[in-house]
This record gives sequence, structure tokens and C-alpha cells, in this order.
Amino acid sequence: MKVKLKNTNSIFFTSDLHFYHYNIIQFCNRPFENLHQMHDTLIENWNSIVPKNGHVFIAGDFAMTANIGSIASIIDQLNGDKMLIYGNHDYQNRLDRDVIKSMFELTADYVELTVIDKFNKVETQFAISHYPFMYWRRGYYHLHGHIHSGPNSESSEQVPFHKMRYDVGVDNNGFTPIAYSELMGIFKKYDL
Repeated sequence: MKVKLKNTNSIFFTSDLHFYHYNIIQFCNRPFENLHQMHDTLIENWNSIVPKNGHVFIAGDFAMTANIGSIASIIDQLNGDKMLIYGNHDYQNRLDRDVIKSMFELTADYVELTVIDKFNKVETQFAISHYPFMYWRRGYYHLHGHIHSGPNSESSEQVPFHKMRYDVGVDNNGFTPIAYSELMGIFKKYDL
């Protein structure tokens, strides 16, 4: 699916929130005592940077429940339009059902996003998926989740460094979505 957006101040990326997944706290060494604390922190961090008119691309694994009421409860608390790129847990928990799809602005397996940055007079292109790719469309930055990289990671799934690929997962980004401008700052460091 192809998407084009112009307002660079309202674009954010995240992945692997794993709402309602108690075991993720231990699996990823997340600094939370329980689900309630994890949910509160993820929601507070999200809303602290995402404006009501924001656009958030979620690169999979939003929740570890198929309970429609529970999912709706979380979605209703989060600012912005939410675009879900399906992850393995999203399929496992049947988030591809029509009723769940209606809770998100967009749902897809893969998204090619073009950001029109009028300030810098450039168009930046992203290939967004849940899983990290070894190869993707030339000239695009690749955003993904799944591997739970970050300072506390002990994940057995790792990918080699590539200057045009980035893990947007919460474990790699202080349990907060990452803004377009911050992400481009990271990529520009590698272009030097």
C-alpha cells in the first residue's frame, strides 16, 4: 500500500507495544512491575509527543489479545490516526478482522510512505513492515519492528547494521513513538 503525507511535524513511528502481553515484560526486560504500569507508561509517552492530529505508523504487534473491548479501550486513549502494519501477533490475535480494521485509519501488511518535506524541499520514502528486510526498494529507508532491539535487549533475533534501516519498536526508543524529525536526524548521522 502506498501513502503520501505532507505535514512532517505530525508523523510518528512505533512498533511492538504488546498491550495486554504480560510475558513481554520479562522477555524484553521492560522496566515495569505489571501490565497496568506498562500500559500507563506507553499511553502517557505516546500522548506526550503525538498531537491529536498526528499520524502514527505502527509496525506491528500492537496487542496480545483478541478482545475487541480491550483493544478499543487502548485505541481510544491514544492521540492521532493510527495506521497498523500487521505483525505476527496481530495475525495470531486476529486483528485482521473487519471490526478491528475499522478501529485503525489504515491496515496493511506493508506500506510505502512518501513524506513531502516542504521545509527541506525533499521527498523522503520509507518501506515499513513488521519484519526487518535484508533488501528493500532502493532509495527508501526501511522501518521495522519485531526484533525488540534496544539497551535492555537480550533478543536472539538480531540484524546486521544498515545505515538505511531502523527498528522503530518501543524497546529501542524509550517506550515512545519516534518522530519523523528525530528519525531523520538518526539517519543523517550515518550519511556523514
